This record gives sequence, structure tokens and C-alpha cells, in this order.
Amino acid sequence: PAQDAADAFARFLAERGVKVEGAVRAATATDRAEELADVRSAPLSALVERMLTHSDNDIAEALARQTALAAGAKADFAGAERETRRALGRLGLPVDGARFADGSGLDRADRVTARLLTSLLARAAHTDHPELRPVLTGLPVAGFSGTLAGRYTGPEAAAGAGVVRAKTGTLTGVNTLAGTVVSADGRLLAFSFLASATTDPTA
Repeated sequence: PAQDAADAFARFLAERGVKVEGAVRAATATDRAEELADVRSAPLSALVERMLTHSDNDIAEALARQTALAAGAKADFAGAERETRRALGRLGLPVDGARFADGSGLDRADRVTARLLTSLLARAAHTDHPELRPVLTGLPVAGFSGTLAGRYTGPEAAAGAGVVRAKTGTLTGVNTLAGTVVSADGRLLAFSFLASATTDPTA
């Protein structure tokens, strides 16, 4: 992104008659340089919420790479997998059998268990980990938002509208749903359903 911004800036200068010499490259500004502008990311919490609500694979991949960078590791697939596993392990989550080949979940080598997903949701709901709250608040609301906006609308499922919050996971032949629901007596419950070799994703 920084290189793209610099290239665009050089192009705009050239289009307006300002001579740009040499290739645009990364460098460290001197202490005499004056900052003209800066652009900052949305907070991490907002990125997590957006990624979950809209099932944004690009943000998911970027978050995995940022997890690697935050740990001082290389921001490649291997570094992201290693540091994601370590971060989940530090939270005491069950990562046995899990594989994080990428951050988006699009790689068919990815593997997670229902236990890992429900444990993460339960941990996010616990008062000991307020930093994980966006994991819950980012979940789409059945019948209202994100990837669940058009679901839970039929007569058999309408009772879940506005009550179920969940993240979908879909590949050809793979359909998953993990999230939370409030029971009739007011308890917050976490659930996770994972199905492979499916032929009817709606069912």
C-alpha cells in the first residue's frame, strides 16, 4: 500500500508538470522533512468486526499477516500460521489438529475443530478478555446483517432472526456455521456446526 501511494503521488506530480527524477523507492525522511499528510487504519477492533460481518477474505488474510508482524515474524503464510497458532495457544484454546494454511480459510488445507471455534467464542464472551469482544460484536445477526441478512427468514427458522449471531464458512462441499445464541432463560450459548462433502448448502 505504501508503494502504491508513493507511485500514485509521483504520477500526480508528473501530470501536473512537476519533474520526478528516478524511481520511487522507500527511504527514511530527514529530521528537516515536514509531514504533509498521513493516513491511518481503522482500529483493529473495527477491522475484525468488518471482516466477520461481511466475510471479508482480504481483511482476514491481512489480519493473519499482521499477527505475524506483531510477533516479529515474517508476514508470509508460514509466519502467519505459526503466530496465529501461538496467539490462540496463549489464550488456552485447543489448537490440536488445527491447520491455518492461510488467514481467509479459503485454502482447502485449513482445518479447525468445532471445539476450537466454540472455545474461542466462549473466551471472547468472558469478562477476562474484553479485547476479544469484537469477535462477538462482529458476528452477523440472523435475518438482519452481513452474511446472515437473507437467512433465518423462512417459517421454520424465523425464531432465530435477531437472536442467532454467527459466522458462515463456505467452500464447495463445505458448509459451516459458528456463533452464539441466547437461550430462553437468558444464557449465552456458543455453537459450531461443520459439514463436509455437502451437496446442498441451503439444507
